[in-house]
Amino acid sequence: VTANVKTIKSIPLKLFGNYPTYIEVRGEIILTHKQFDQLNKEREEIGESPFANPRNAASGSLKLLDSSEVSKRGLDCRLYSLLGDNLPFSNHFDAIHTLKEWGFKIPDVFEKAATINDVFKFIDHWDSAREKLYFDIDGVVLKVNAFAQQLQLGNTAKSPRWAISYKFKAKRVLTQLLSVDYQVGRTGVVTPVANLQPVKLAGTIVKR
Repeated sequence: VTANVKTIKSIPLKLFGNYPTYIEVRGEIILTHKQFDQLNKEREEIGESPFANPRNAASGSLKLLDSSEVSKRGLDCRLYSLLGDNLPFSNHFDAIHTLKEWGFKIPDVFEKAATINDVFKFIDHWDSAREKLYFDIDGVVLKVNAFAQQLQLGNTAKSPRWAISYKFKAKRVLTQLLSVDYQVGRTGVVTPVANLQPVKLAGTIVKR
C-alpha cells in the first residue's frame, strides 16, 4: 500500500525542522464525513453502488491497484504515535506536538490528564460530543505519558500494558423481527438467524 499512502496529501514526503535520522510514526487513515458524502455522490452519478461507511471506504481505497484513483478519494491521516532512538523529548504528549512541527497531521482532540477524574470527564464529554466531529470515532485511547514508565510497564504478546482502548456503547436502533431461520452447521449445531426489517445502523444496513 506504500504507493497509495504516498498519494495522501496530509502525509508529508519531506519533513520540516530538526528530526532524528530514523523514526517510526503510526496513525490512522480516515475519510471525513464531507469527503465520504462527496465520494458516494460521484459513485452514484456513474452508476456504482455507494460505500456503506467511511471506514470500509478508506480501507478499500488503500487496496486499489491504481494509485491515481486513490489520490482522487480524498483520504486523510492522523498520526498518534512516534517511536525512535534519541528522541528529543521524554513523553508521549510532547512527541505528538513535535510530530505536528515536523509536518504531520495529529489528532484534533487530545489532552494530558492529571487525575483519573480528568480521564472520566474527557470520556463523558466525547461520548456525546463525538457526533459533532467531522469523522467517525468509536472510543478513546488512554496512554501512560512518560516513556520511562511505558518501558517499565512493557508489552504483552499482542498489546502494550501502558495503553488501553475505551469503547463507547454501541449504537442501537429498533426494528421489526420478520422471521427466524434455523441453520444447521457441519457439526450438527443449530443456529437461529433473525430476519429483520432492514435498518441502517452505524453506516451499514442490517438485515439478518
